[in-house]
Amino acid sequence: MKKSPAPKGFILQRGVSPLDGSPFVVVLTTHSANRKTGDMCQVWILREDQDPVAAIKTGADFTVCGDCPHRKQADGSRSCYVNVGQAPLSVWKTYKRGGYVDAPTTEQLARTLKGRRIRWGAYGDPSIISPDVVALCNEHADGWTGYTHQWRQPFAQWCRGTFQASCDGFADYLAASDAGWRTFAVVPKNGEAFSGKQCPATVDGSEATCRTCSLCDGAKADIWVEAHGAGAKHFATA
Repeated sequence: MKKSPAPKGFILQRGVSPLDGSPFVVVLTTHSANRKTGDMCQVWILREDQDPVAAIKTGADFTVCGDCPHRKQADGSRSCYVNVGQAPLSVWKTYKRGGYVDAPTTEQLARTLKGRRIRWGAYGDPSIISPDVVALCNEHADGWTGYTHQWRQPFAQWCRGTFQASCDGFADYLAASDAGWRTFAVVPKNGEAFSGKQCPATVDGSEATCRTCSLCDGAKADIWVEAHGAGAKHFATA
């Protein structure tokens, strides 16, 4: 009998955002061609009811991104490195077509995640995901990375020790460190770093990827990276 093809991904959760009470969906895709991260499972947190491009235009991306300073600003600038018209839009459209396994069993997740690493928040802030969902997946994975800009929010405190606190300036770094978080700081291109070590995957000549590194698991180290991606020119430290 012909073996069934492996699933492209799973719908991990549908929920209501603690940020604004609007609907969101969490999708885990099983493979990635991203050169920086390597072939990790990628988790996307998206508005359930509108595509990510439209959500940015209307400001509805607040549901999944909160007060992240890299969102689109009043002057139209946006320093987020994610091009939502590419992978996030493709994932949302596949979700709407029914292309992902809904409500996967623990056995399905365990089989898929065995020996794999997870990137929580390929788009969207993973702090709004149920901690039980994150714990279940991490239990069966070989490791993970994750970041949250919501580290000051009461609802996000469960993320400490699991995800890095995203910091956009020295004041952020000091506050997050004092609160017990491991940090991930973004500095302007050719700017001065103020925390920890440079992301190994961004060091010139390095062959490291997020898959081979996994320092950004909320517990190991403070990491910094230069602003990158399409929005890097709009980035400035707080």
